[in-house]
Amino acid sequence: MRSHHPLDSSQLTKMIGIEYVLSEVMEPHLFIMKKQKRDSPDKVTPMLAYYILDGSIYQAPQLSNVFAARIGRALYYIEKAFTTAASKLEKIGYVDSENETTIPEPKAAKETIDLKRN
Repeated sequence: MRSHHPLDSSQLTKMIGIEYVLSEVMEPHLFIMKKQKRDSPDKVTPMLAYYILDGSIYQAPQLSNVFAARIGRALYYIEKAFTTAASKLEKIGYVDSENETTIPEPKAAKETIDLKRN
């Protein structure tokens, strides 16, 4: 007769609380672990992810933090592009100062003279 080991995975799924699960393995350098809260044998709520790279443990960033950083960086460059475009337009005379609300008429182009008359 074979008895169950106290740490058998089928027995662990019946317990509730915080658990760490090894989710992916790419031996010998990379291991991915998940911290999750088990409320019942069927209900598991993921909390954090960790990766072990060459013997050092790192906490993986949360997806919301990654999105916030990328959106913030994109907005910074968009604002920088608009600032640059506005300063270029001010130099050529298409943008008024901050106090005026109307756009000035474009400056009249000088008439070109054709020097090659037959």
